[in-house]
Amino acid sequence: MTKWIVKMRLFTLLSTLSGVVFSASAATIITNEDGTSRTIDDSIFTSELAELTLFKQCYPYVPAIKPPIADSQANNQIQLLSNSAKVTQGSKAIFQGDVNFTQGNRILSADEIILYQLTNILTAEGNVILEDSISTIKGKTLKANLDTKDAELTHVNYLLHGQAANGEAKKVYITNSGDNILMQRSTYTECPFGDNSWVLRASSINIDNIDESAEAYNATLYFKDVPIFYMPYFTYPTTDKRRTGLLFPSFENSLENGITFSQPIYWNIAPNYDMEIIPTYMSERGVELTTKFRYLVDGQRGKINVEYLANDKKTNSDRSLYHWSHDGNFNDNLSLSADFTQVSDDDYFSDLDASAGSRDSNTLLRTAALTYNTDMTSSQFEVRDFQILNDYSDSTPHKVLPKISFTGYQQFDNNPIELSVYSEITNFSHSNSNMYSGIRTHIEPQISFPYKRPAGFAVAEFKLPMTYYSQTFNESDNGNFANGYKGELEDQVFRVIPTARLHAGLNFERPTSWFGNAITQTLEPQIQYLYIPYKNQDNIGIYDSSTIQQDFLGLYRDRIYSGLDRIADTNQLTIGLTSRVFDDIGSERFRFALGQIVYFGESQIGIAPENHPDTDNKDVTTSSIVMEADVKISRNLFINNSIEYAIQDDLVRRADAAVEYRFDSGPKIQLNYRYIDDTSSILETKNENINSRINQMGSKFILPINNQWDMGASYYYDVENKITQDAFVGIKYESCCWAIRLDYGYRLKNHNINTNETTFDRGPTLMFELKGLGGIGNDMNNIGTSSLFSYGEPFQLRE
Repeated sequence: MTKWIVKMRLFTLLSTLSGVVFSASAATIITNEDGTSRTIDDSIFTSELAELTLFKQCYPYVPAIKPPIADSQANNQIQLLSNSAKVTQGSKAIFQGDVNFTQGNRILSADEIILYQLTNILTAEGNVILEDSISTIKGKTLKANLDTKDAELTHVNYLLHGQAANGEAKKVYITNSGDNILMQRSTYTECPFGDNSWVLRASSINIDNIDESAEAYNATLYFKDVPIFYMPYFTYPTTDKRRTGLLFPSFENSLENGITFSQPIYWNIAPNYDMEIIPTYMSERGVELTTKFRYLVDGQRGKINVEYLANDKKTNSDRSLYHWSHDGNFNDNLSLSADFTQVSDDDYFSDLDASAGSRDSNTLLRTAALTYNTDMTSSQFEVRDFQILNDYSDSTPHKVLPKISFTGYQQFDNNPIELSVYSEITNFSHSNSNMYSGIRTHIEPQISFPYKRPAGFAVAEFKLPMTYYSQTFNESDNGNFANGYKGELEDQVFRVIPTARLHAGLNFERPTSWFGNAITQTLEPQIQYLYIPYKNQDNIGIYDSSTIQQDFLGLYRDRIYSGLDRIADTNQLTIGLTSRVFDDIGSERFRFALGQIVYFGESQIGIAPENHPDTDNKDVTTSSIVMEADVKISRNLFINNSIEYAIQDDLVRRADAAVEYRFDSGPKIQLNYRYIDDTSSILETKNENINSRINQMGSKFILPINNQWDMGASYYYDVENKITQDAFVGIKYESCCWAIRLDYGYRLKNHNINTNETTFDRGPTLMFELKGLGGIGNDMNNIGTSSLFSYGEPFQLRE
């Protein structure tokens, strides 16, 4: 073995292409992420592969990207090894037999290498392997000019480090020190080396490493040796750098929209602007055009989506969607956020795959807020509007044009006093001339005395909400407004309602055992007294108030209505108890909470006007009992349950339960139940065609069959109306370099309880993905998300 140490410059070749470690017949070389390698017997290798995940099974040969060599001297030093060497001074040097030419992370090996000294030309023949930090190529011959760094290789196999990309080329020309690479009669795939499930074949591929892009000519995509797509020319980025061009098309077939084909076009307008233009053909509806514009300017970012379907064949109408979202900071204190969505009709989301919103969207918010924050204050200017879909009432919510609010907070060192104030001025307007509008001015100072210790806490709190309303309405509508409100409004109303609240709790804990395991159990009693005096508020309209759903934490709120239009009188005592169980590593395994409110006199304030106000009401009544429980049976099995039970009415107002099993590999199975006695608002005109009671049983399954097969399903049954409300099943097969998924969805769109007329949205969806190239369809991996009901985790246990 001859060893040469020389100080000369070594050329850089094909820095964007790379390879994998090649396997011999009886042994396999494994390259680890840190660059180290090991050789193992193939029999051992086969048994080890059986225990690996799908990813590791597919890509065991992919070498890691080599880190740069920090030592500059070692990086420049050239080492040449060969079995024999013959040097003719001033002519050429011939190296034969396992020739290995190394400089830093760059290695050239061949059976024979000849260096012509006069022309500075290097040739290599026989098992030529050229490798650098990110690339490896293998060829039959190599010819390179060490001065110009141009090179030509024949019969090339190339592979990329850190990924599965590989391919072949009859000839490879490298020019401009590797800045330009031309591959003739080449192929490209991201299947594992040796697997040609899908291959992109092109007459030539021209790679520009400066522009980080590639051009392919006469390109044909093959799947299982069958040509499925041809393009005479296309360009694509070779890195994560964005580039204008065609994206991978999508195709699906459904009963609702028929055959659907989309061809996305990407426009890289500037480094901080881009747009995606998507023409879509639907055989059952027509041609839709979607544009998605994104921007990033001086800390401000946002997107604008526009969709337009001209003359929908099914509805004989033009359909559209507009969406704008924005979020950004002008400096450390000032920020702006905005969100606007509008659709042409109520059924837009259920009929079409929208780029913004979802199938269960019923209220589209349109808002913009300019906020200024300091350490102790927050000021905001906000405008707000809504688009209500499938609205069965005679009125939409009021617009907020605008709202100006201020919040201040002050805490004193070494003094258990906290001061705060909230104030706002809000202008409410309405598009219906038979509705009222108004300007609300509100200020709410607060003083509190908190006391917190590990053994417990106590806080005394006093508020003085002061509100002034200036209201505008037609006198002829007073007492009978379009939204069904029957109250007699006044032009000007000034309301002052003081609030006093005392909240305290204790924390007890003890060590014990649970089924032979050491645990810590806590007992956390809480008590709260709240007093708010009565004041008739029928002369104030309802602008942004509604009933807040009751839960355990809600028992300790000081308001039962959102917004400021109604502050309910109360004289109440809340009693609650929470118990938790923690295991020996501090993970919460069990939580039980139980609470109830005792009223010393029934509240006389409601959303609707009072019928029989009784200011001397002294009757002692109780609220519903609220119970919540979370149990972690094991690290995989969870149980959740909550219930709101009205003792006096012997009525369950709300209940839900869920049982969930979480597999170690991530998938889940959940069975759930949901019940709400009455969801209708008394502000709305009751729709006799809709049952306001929710009584549903449901299930969601996200099941792994093995490393290649996954299955997802969900089913929701409306017990009240005795109909299936939502059903979905999907199955996915995933190989090393392609995946296919088939779904079938069945969703309730409308059900009339009087006529029993029911309409459904149903149909199959087929998705197909070539890994590394693109997919037909979307949400390939989220197999449990195609249901109308999104997956939820109700469990509140602390890890």
